[in-house]
Amino acid sequence: MSDDPDPDAFEGRLPTPAIEDLLRARHEAELAPPVVTGLPMPDFARGGIVRFRCLFDCGWHHDENPGLERSGPLLLPGDFTTEDLSAAISSASEVRSKAFAMRVEQAIAAHLAEAHPER
Repeated sequence: MSDDPDPDAFEGRLPTPAIEDLLRARHEAELAPPVVTGLPMPDFARGGIVRFRCLFDCGWHHDENPGLERSGPLLLPGDFTTEDLSAAISSASEVRSKAFAMRVEQAIAAHLAEAHPER
């Protein structure tokens, strides 16, 4: 005799959702706004402009020109090595990248709150 529980017996004790509940959940999921897990794919306009359009195609957009962003000073020790230089460049790039993403996310969030509060 085995000590393993019968999987069929366990399955029979699980609550079975009603078909109405499943259909209602599916309908609510279809009406829910899209989940933004990162920046939406931008369009690339002339002059290095990166354009992020509204997720609901209302005509709104937010433009960024990453080429005009200042890099700022690199902080290096007096006896720096190529590894120190590489780390400083990578760190500065990461800071600019996070600032860029934050500006775009804030612009999109502000637009959605103003123009699409129901979503």
